[in-house]
Amino acid sequence: MSTRLHVAVALAVASLTLPAQQGVDPDELLNLEPVLLQAMQKAAPFVVTVETFGGARKILGADGPADSAGPQPPRPQPPKPKPKPKPDDEEERPKPKPDMPLAQPGFHQTQGKTTGIILSSDGWILVSRFALNFDPSTILITLPGGETRYAERKGEDTSRGIALVKIDAKDLPFAEFVHPEQVQVGQWAFALGRTFGLEEPTVHIGIVSAKRRQFGRALQIDAYTSPANYGGAVVDIHGRVLGVAVPLSPAGRDAGVEWYDSGIGFATTIADIPEIVDKMKQGEVLHRGWLGVQLEMSHLGPGAKISGTPKDGVAAKAGLRKGDIILKVDGTVVQNGPHFQMLLSSRMGGDPVGLEVQKKNGEPAVSLTVILADTPYEERSKGQGEELPASFPLPEKK
Repeated sequence: MSTRLHVAVALAVASLTLPAQQGVDPDELLNLEPVLLQAMQKAAPFVVTVETFGGARKILGADGPADSAGPQPPRPQPPKPKPKPKPDDEEERPKPKPDMPLAQPGFHQTQGKTTGIILSSDGWILVSRFALNFDPSTILITLPGGETRYAERKGEDTSRGIALVKIDAKDLPFAEFVHPEQVQVGQWAFALGRTFGLEEPTVHIGIVSAKRRQFGRALQIDAYTSPANYGGAVVDIHGRVLGVAVPLSPAGRDAGVEWYDSGIGFATTIADIPEIVDKMKQGEVLHRGWLGVQLEMSHLGPGAKISGTPKDGVAAKAGLRKGDIILKVDGTVVQNGPHFQMLLSSRMGGDPVGLEVQKKNGEPAVSLTVILADTPYEERSKGQGEELPASFPLPEKK
């Protein structure tokens, strides 16, 4: 399918979704076509195809998927019943082969094709963590023009749903990223993918719906996102990258494809995290920060009142106890429990955080600095029903 036909389809879909208003010239929509064509022509050279092979399907069950941090112990199996004695004539009959499912836990398989973005001329490729979900043994990157190269897996940021892979290359065209502070709500956002056709990327048209979602990590867009364009560029009318299309939960929990058909799309911003990208290049796997406190939600403020501290958590080791009230986080006054959760959820494991705490015994407030741990897998994988809506405003960056 040609680029012009892709654009025509995108514009036709957009025209169906626009509200009918008197006085609107329908021909004005066609004026967007050359703008979109120009943006795609600039972005197409740095949008690549990602394909994976091998790897193991995660084990699903009552306890959720197996953590990728390491192998899981085998589940205990009930004792097998003793076989009943059979008549002599049945002993000689051939036994039918049992029906086996095509996809079993641990079955080696391909994830399928997704999309990636060339981050630098020397072969760094930005992809969605979704592409590496099954811990593939082989990662292939197909460049525009059809050349395919092996890629080496590097670091990840689980809180942003992104990962880095590296191919042996030089002089590649690479993306220009827009800092999220320069993005405006309501501006055009085009989600590009390169899975179905290698000659040209596919495109879905939309707008930026909201900024600083995912605790300040992503833009919210209404352009259609799906496994086909996860890892793909979300670009503006100039072909600059606003963010990377990834599957994320609206409340910041680990999420998969269950969100892609909900009308909510997310684009992780990149221009504002150069230090995170550098750590990923070193092979680090980064997670949201974890303090290890349970809050008394009936306490309406000021501050966040602690109802419990797991013994292996950072807070317990720092001397925080049930009944203590956290008054400030890095100088920001904590309004209530949900506000405190929002402030902490924007941090990463390994980040230092300054706290001001009112001890329950009535002593003067104390100040301390703690180093956040990585959020445990059990916390990151909680169900949607347990999620905290990510709607509390974060303090503006100075």
